[in-house]
Amino acid sequence: MKHIHFKKEINSYFSVQSLGIYQQDIKLPEMHKWFSVFIINELVGTIRIDNEDFSCDSSTVLFITPGQIVSLTKVIEWKGFVVSFNSEFYCIEYHDSEISCKGLLFVNNFRIVSILLNQQQSVIFNNTVLEIAREFETGEDLLDEMLKNLLKNLLIRSNRLFKQQCSGESDDINFEMIRKLSSLIEMNFKTHKQVEYYAELMGFSSSSLTKKLQKAGIDSPSIIIRERIITEAKRMLIYSDKSIKEIAAFLGYDDQYYFSRLFSNSTGNSPSKYRVNYQIN
Repeated sequence: MKHIHFKKEINSYFSVQSLGIYQQDIKLPEMHKWFSVFIINELVGTIRIDNEDFSCDSSTVLFITPGQIVSLTKVIEWKGFVVSFNSEFYCIEYHDSEISCKGLLFVNNFRIVSILLNQQQSVIFNNTVLEIAREFETGEDLLDEMLKNLLKNLLIRSNRLFKQQCSGESDDINFEMIRKLSSLIEMNFKTHKQVEYYAELMGFSSSSLTKKLQKAGIDSPSIIIRERIITEAKRMLIYSDKSIKEIAAFLGYDDQYYFSRLFSNSTGNSPSKYRVNYQIN
């Protein structure tokens, strides 16, 4: 099953497809283009996301943000669906007051984002996807609005489940604080790398922000900022032909040797060796 809704004049993209067909189109690791919701009913093997392996033993929903590196080369078999869209079709920032998923489901700088589904929830999510497919097949009026409503339904349900499952991991999670910090880091990590900058924007001292994250079971803000920088560096080393000096400058480092030491300390490889090793593999 594969359906695509594309409006060329505004570059609006929305699609729903089965995971088997989706995998046929993704031969090599690639930088993801869309916001995607993967409803995984069964997975044999592992999905690699930004050099981190992801696997699941039961029904799971996985969320991927544009720019993440996704590799399916270790997926032996999987069943389910993927719903993808871009900001021209449905802008999660513009609709943030309705769905509140930026910084949680998408653009989450703390973790690979997934939720587990019990049997009843799995039926609901799969039925929503099948309803999306039926909208394509019937071709009735107001298709655009119906698809947006069904997508919104999917995201709101996902957001509720994500919060419930995270609250089960820790009783002291301030989701709005987490959303705000994640979004601020995403917007500013190339130019601002000090915890003090983000703490001030959020109205906290550096130590207070660190303690609040620790209570929620999240790494310190300094680690989060550094990992976001390293993740972007890895993506650029793999998917651009920019020199190490150019990548360092793009990420806000005038001294490429300082950047190289930071990268080496975080990954165990120099930037040039990391690039060569990836090409070989």
